[in-house]
Amino acid sequence: MKIGLAAIGIGGGARPATLRAIASAADATGFATLWMGQHVVLFDRHDSKYPYSERGEFSVPATTDWLDPFVALSATATVTGRIRLGTGICLVPQHNPLILAKQVASLDRLSGGRFALGSAGWPRSSPRSASPSRAVPSAPASTSR
Repeated sequence: MKIGLAAIGIGGGARPATLRAIASAADATGFATLWMGQHVVLFDRHDSKYPYSERGEFSVPATTDWLDPFVALSATATVTGRIRLGTGICLVPQHNPLILAKQVASLDRLSGGRFALGSAGWPRSSPRSASPSRAVPSAPASTSR
């Protein structure tokens, strides 16, 4: 059986020394994976119900430190050598696809091929809160010469 550790880089785990210590200890003690989720913005209230609690509420307050998974997992890659690293949640619609591809490839390279991109998300409003179509102008179409 393989066991993974999730939800690193959140709250007190967002401190650099804590992140390094958790990653190093998980690697040394035989955990199979380290997982991080992604939330660009946390809100006090949501229009949709959180599907993983009886009351339908997300239990992480909006003021909680929540590291970017690509930055934090890159840091953990430098202090680990065996454990696989992954995003349990990557809000793909919030990313420019070329930049996301570069981040994923860079993290996979830094980790020696140990990175896995997972994508899912909640709430339903997440893609609208930070849509790249609002933040990143589209590139002009290329022409062949």
